[in-house]
Amino acid sequence: MTSLSIIRRGAGAGLTALAATAVTVLAAPSAYAAVQSVSVEGSDHKVGTTYTITAEVGGASGGLLVYFSDNGEFIGAPKVPWPPGSSTIEWKPSTPGQHIITVEQGGSTKSIVVEVSKASSGGTGSSGSSSLSGTGSAGKLLGGLLGGLLGSS
Repeated sequence: MTSLSIIRRGAGAGLTALAATAVTVLAAPSAYAAVQSVSVEGSDHKVGTTYTITAEVGGASGGLLVYFSDNGEFIGAPKVPWPPGSSTIEWKPSTPGQHIITVEQGGSTKSIVVEVSKASSGGTGSSGSSSLSGTGSAGKLLGGLLGGLLGSS
């Protein structure tokens, strides 16, 4: 084997290693973004009430935009972490049930599950009258049935 072919092989191996390193470096920024934690204020979450979602973010890309979603639907516009390392958004659930809140920043995601219950009815609980006075035929039928059961005339 000639020394020229050895040099060519060595140069080829060096270029391959350099290309692999370049691909790793180009992909690295998103790998360094890290959503560290997600929390939702409160503990008894209700439909129609506003809560603050807080995400703690870090890593080399801590300044990248933070995206919040509820069951895959974005909540508001992306946020710039401020103060650095933290990002918040207001969230008002509109449906009862399980909500998966996900925070994403630069390819890093973290999710939590929040149970949301129906909003409390502010009724007085008085007996003898029906509070169901729907305008449709089903509402009239139900209101009439309840009125008959509760003894109103």
